[in-house]
Amino acid sequence: MAQNFRRYALGRVGTTAQAITASDSYDTIISIRLANVTSNMVLASAFMTSSGATGENIGSDFAYAVTASGGNFLLDGETKPAITIYKGFTYTFDVSDSSNSTHVLRFATAADAAGSTEYTTGVTSSGTPGTSGATVTLVTTSSTPTTLYYYCTAHTGMGNSITVGDVHYLVANAPIPAGSSLELIDGGSKIIQAANDHLFIQSDTASSIDAWVSVVDDIST
Repeated sequence: MAQNFRRYALGRVGTTAQAITASDSYDTIISIRLANVTSNMVLASAFMTSSGATGENIGSDFAYAVTASGGNFLLDGETKPAITIYKGFTYTFDVSDSSNSTHVLRFATAADAAGSTEYTTGVTSSGTPGTSGATVTLVTTSSTPTTLYYYCTAHTGMGNSITVGDVHYLVANAPIPAGSSLELIDGGSKIIQAANDHLFIQSDTASSIDAWVSVVDDIST
């Protein structure tokens, strides 16, 4: 049976990971090419995630806009969703909206920090909730618990769970000299994308990588 071949491109990828969002579940990735478009060596990464959970927040969006209404925190307008984030990234919760003026968002290892289990590792708060520029930042690492909770220090029941997952790196911080490119899984290898798989590209330098990904229909069937 003939295969349906497609090629997707991302231009000027930088320090914020970008997803190849056009590819479909059950596609087979047959080639990934990362080209350095700068005049200096850069470090490039490509990785896969496999969560389709509501509230997943990775790739072009590492920031949540937080508001408060009806006794709940809303993240990007959704009422206290359970969210999925990933280890090795920085997430910013923007709490500058005036509705947060009587609510302090924090993280814990139990819902509503039951048993005084506030989680503070990698957490930085800046400014006063409800005022311009106020944020709470969470830096995740390999040691971050796989389950956290966001909550209000003054009121119960406002938050929900955070699943902290791993990513699978195809290549991590690979050096690419100026004007050169890196070919991944070319020449016979393949990666089959299961449902909810996502491929991301990232660099250590702003606007430095052009990426091309070639796929065909799942050739394992």
